[in-house]
Amino acid sequence: MKFCPELAEAVLIRRYKRFLADIREAGLVTTIHCANTGAMHGCSDPGSKVWYSISDNPQRKLSRSLELVETQSGHLVCVNTARANQLVGEALHKRQIKQLAGCEKWNREVSIPNAHGRLDFAADNIVVEVKMVSWLRQGIGVFPDAVSSRATRHVKALQACAADGWRAVLLFCVPHNGIHSMTIASDVDPDYAAAIVQACTEGVEMFAYRWCVSPSEWRLSEQIPFELPD
Repeated sequence: MKFCPELAEAVLIRRYKRFLADIREAGLVTTIHCANTGAMHGCSDPGSKVWYSISDNPQRKLSRSLELVETQSGHLVCVNTARANQLVGEALHKRQIKQLAGCEKWNREVSIPNAHGRLDFAADNIVVEVKMVSWLRQGIGVFPDAVSSRATRHVKALQACAADGWRAVLLFCVPHNGIHSMTIASDVDPDYAAAIVQACTEGVEMFAYRWCVSPSEWRLSEQIPFELPD
């Protein structure tokens, strides 16, 4: 994924009310949209360098969107969770995810077979749910950064799909330059961690890929180790 023009740089003043962030650029303070429902641990510190995009959609109340944050450790991380499906969709189209490279056509936002709700991608007899990882804690990436009953429902939906004969995949998208392995934050959401372990035993595939990010380009880098919680 490339940005033309490149993302614009500013300084983060605060992130608040879940979907808002105040930034300072050239002495001016502006409120922009923050498309992230999580806690954003480690990537929302006041004074951090940030980068934002500008939409040309006249219907939007806030035309600017927070995209990248430079963490206190100097790592760039994407904080716009809406980008995860875009990044994975591009990688699937280019057949860059080796475990899923055999599929030619992917459908987005597909209904969960025999249940309510949607999963992110489907092709042939495969369903894929995507989760974005942005929290680097004690040298390892962790997910989730807050309790998420929705994420737990998705894991259970994948497990049900696997039981019905589908190939069910949970793909962790890691657009963070400092994360090289990841696991589940069982202390943050024990129910999610338990669902992950159970789904793994029932045939749900789980793997993680890292993207290198910059203000001009976000590029798929490599698969990284994923460890189940204890």
